[in-house]
Amino acid sequence: MSSMAEVMDALAELGPRGVARFQESVDPAWVDEALRATGTASIRRRRFPAEQAVWLIIGAGLFADRSIQEIAEHLGLVVPGTPRVAPSAVSKARYRIGERPLEWLFHRVADAWACSPGLSGYRGLALFGVDGSHLRVPDSDDNFEHFGKPGGRGGSGDAGYPQLRLCALMSLDTRLLVDARFGPWSTGEQDLATELWPAVPDKSLTILDRGFVNYRVFARLVASGIDRHVMVRMRADMKYDRVEVLPDGTEIALLRPCSEAIRQEPDIAPSMTVRIIHYQHQGGIPSRLCVTLLDPALYPAKELIQLYHDRWEIEIAYDELKTHMLHRKESLRSKKPEGVEQEVWGLLLAYNLVRREMLLVAAKNNVPPKRISFWTSLLRIRDFWIYAATTSAPGNIPARLADMEADLRTLVLPPRRSKRRYPRHVKIKMSNYPRNRGKRSPPAAGDLK
Repeated sequence: MSSMAEVMDALAELGPRGVARFQESVDPAWVDEALRATGTASIRRRRFPAEQAVWLIIGAGLFADRSIQEIAEHLGLVVPGTPRVAPSAVSKARYRIGERPLEWLFHRVADAWACSPGLSGYRGLALFGVDGSHLRVPDSDDNFEHFGKPGGRGGSGDAGYPQLRLCALMSLDTRLLVDARFGPWSTGEQDLATELWPAVPDKSLTILDRGFVNYRVFARLVASGIDRHVMVRMRADMKYDRVEVLPDGTEIALLRPCSEAIRQEPDIAPSMTVRIIHYQHQGGIPSRLCVTLLDPALYPAKELIQLYHDRWEIEIAYDELKTHMLHRKESLRSKKPEGVEQEVWGLLLAYNLVRREMLLVAAKNNVPPKRISFWTSLLRIRDFWIYAATTSAPGNIPARLADMEADLRTLVLPPRRSKRRYPRHVKIKMSNYPRNRGKRSPPAAGDLK
């Protein structure tokens, strides 16, 4: 049975007929480079070497419904000619390499795919979105101590599972993840977001939601590059100093930092010039947008109002991660913090792998990337990986790829019906049974009767 690295090498030898995109996806040389760069490459021959452990974690992101051992066996992640690898060897291989090679590899492929087709942007500006989310992790003592829990009915830290907080930077044209940061639940989304700003290119517009309304967040993003812009929906209590009312009804205004922001960063810019756009959708409430694109002729207000709602693309991406890739699992699988971090990087890397394939399918069919079905693409890639890993004849792979290409029309979705509106309401009632909170530690000796 061939290893995934060998399968990729075999694909590279098969020529351009339908396999070029797989060769471009995750180059096996990048895996070796990631291991060398992080000092985790295998020095001696092992039954489960480091490079195979990297493929295992990527496979775990694609096959979240299967056990680690099952993934290793189905994808052929063993050295040819060796006996069946024990589950303990697979687990040890994971923790031996840690999370750093997966993080390095994620950034390597994100950089390589940054110029993927479909980056149309807005009036010469690349479009990005930033938003936060969370993932539940197994309720082990190590995870509880490291990640902590949000509040529940019983007060602070009373939730059912420990949770990590995640913040991602995404290209809104392609839904490719450009960068991500995550940490304990106590870490604020705004703190995680500011760590993403170095990955935002010049000549770009980054769209944020109301949870990121913070003068320091805006100032750091705009000041750390050339022609970087930000657009955010304002909170009702957000104040500004009006400077001028423009002919289109929008306002030029000054934002100023609060005293706490000045205390934390004495060298922060004393003010920021922005444009305020008032609008109200039919049946909605009055809203305001704050944007650093000041010219109403170059950047019409109606276009910006419509453009703001592209921010929901990152919400859709989180849904694809949790619903389709994780199958709405109660929690991730790793019981140690270092395993959780490794698993998250593998999940994000697998997500980008699927997205990359979708971009190339969209380009071939001359449709926008948003018109390609994520779920169907995920199923196709899962099927192909299993087929490629288990076949003993690389010559059969082009025929399988030809079948996939002939079936690409099933991936194209109908155009979105943008005028649909749904009220927010709960469909499923919570259970009346009391929640099992469990016991984290045995009772003290004095409590025993």
